Amino acid sequence: MPSHWNDLAASRCEDALELRAYSSRLLGADPDLVLMGGGNTSLKTIWSRSDGTSIDCLYVKGTGADLGEVTPADFTPLALEPVRRLLDLQTLDSGAMIAALEPLKLRADSPKPSIETLLHAAMPASHVEHTHADSILALINTSCGRSIAAALFGELAPVVPFRHSGFDLAKACVETLRQHRTRRTIGLILEFHGVVAFADDARTAYENMLALVDLAERHLQARNAWKLRRSPVPKRSPESALALARLRSQLSAAAGFPMVLHVAADVETMGFATRPDLADIAMQGPPTPQHAVFTKRLPLLGRDVQRYAVDYRAYLAQHTPSGISAHRVPDPAPRIVLDPEFGLIAASVDARHARITADVYRHDSRIISRAAAHDRYVSLPPEAVLLAELHYGGFDRRLRTRASQDLPLLGQVALVLPDAAARIDELMDQGAAVICVGGATSPREGLYVLPALDPEALADAVHAFGGIDSVVTGDGASGGMPFLDEVLALTPNRLA
Repeated sequence: MPSHWNDLAASRCEDALELRAYSSRLLGADPDLVLMGGGNTSLKTIWSRSDGTSIDCLYVKGTGADLGEVTPADFTPLALEPVRRLLDLQTLDSGAMIAALEPLKLRADSPKPSIETLLHAAMPASHVEHTHADSILALINTSCGRSIAAALFGELAPVVPFRHSGFDLAKACVETLRQHRTRRTIGLILEFHGVVAFADDARTAYENMLALVDLAERHLQARNAWKLRRSPVPKRSPESALALARLRSQLSAAAGFPMVLHVAADVETMGFATRPDLADIAMQGPPTPQHAVFTKRLPLLGRDVQRYAVDYRAYLAQHTPSGISAHRVPDPAPRIVLDPEFGLIAASVDARHARITADVYRHDSRIISRAAAHDRYVSLPPEAVLLAELHYGGFDRRLRTRASQDLPLLGQVALVLPDAAARIDELMDQGAAVICVGGATSPREGLYVLPALDPEALADAVHAFGGIDSVVTGDGASGGMPFLDEVLALTPNRLA
């Protein structure tokens, strides 16, 4: 894993915080390190008060900021010593921790601090990096992962037993450093979570992260666990498009609201979806529980949506902690479908989140494949994964709440004919995914441009979002195409 540090770019940074943002963006630019803007970084420095006094300050990346695009304004300054004193407590749940951090902010308008703020405060260096590197997870998420990581990283990066993000993970990191840290220690390996690296300058901290990830990659390569299985991609056809539309209708019915699909069919995803051992390795669970927020704990293998829903309800009944309100319990529809005809199908509340869900599981499949190639892949127990679904999920529920207000077309797919092209932005602004026929239009996520209106082109369009709910025309005429009529008959909705 090469370093992308650029001395000229670094020299243009006006202060330590700007340099911290620069090196953070280097990490965030690599999806094998940081997926969907996740990961977090920090800087310990001095905060000068208006009265001329100063205190030790922890700048930590704020929640929601994309590490690949982070700026100095995305970091939250906190009084370091009071933050560290929170680690003296015996217990502290996430809600109470965030509440305790709020009055410690040194700039009131700064973002909500990361859930990993206490971890960053506890690390013994001024610059701290935390990523969810794929190769680290592929190395350690196995039956013998703890011993493999201990032998490979040794005192460079001791292994921290799994704890959920926040206070418990920070406490576990403190204890691991207390027991195992030496002068050579540059980071920590976090079971079922990722990796931490640190140093007292921005470049060394960044390159320490790369060094740990590079060790994992080389280990996997040396054991022939790096190359991924590949299989041919079946041709799309009107028949496969109808099968996909039928599946979308069933998924939406199980969820209780319309969903948009994203089909990721390439030689790599087909290679995973057609593995002879798929029923074993794919059904262990996700590499890290946070991924289940998008993908749920397990994929659906094949197309029996009703069977999946029954099994998911049983999973909820067995593992949901007491006291969880009913509105927080997820719906029983799968979010990932693995099928030998389609490859990887992701379902979500809109086109953007369907694409994100596919990206997350694409990384999961690589991690699982590489882990299974050098050992036996394992995941966390079901109850640990469900806690992440319950406590970090709910984005689809929040978007559905908005649907009754300003997103009335959320989850729906509109085919817009040329004489109604002026309505494209209006439909998309109301939450719809749009397939338009010809014409120049500004690119937007959730917009698919058809070259022509014929069955073959329409089949490709159906593969883009999983179906078509309604045809939007200027004069109300849809043209009468039998294939299109068949697709429309399978819709879970109609555009108003």
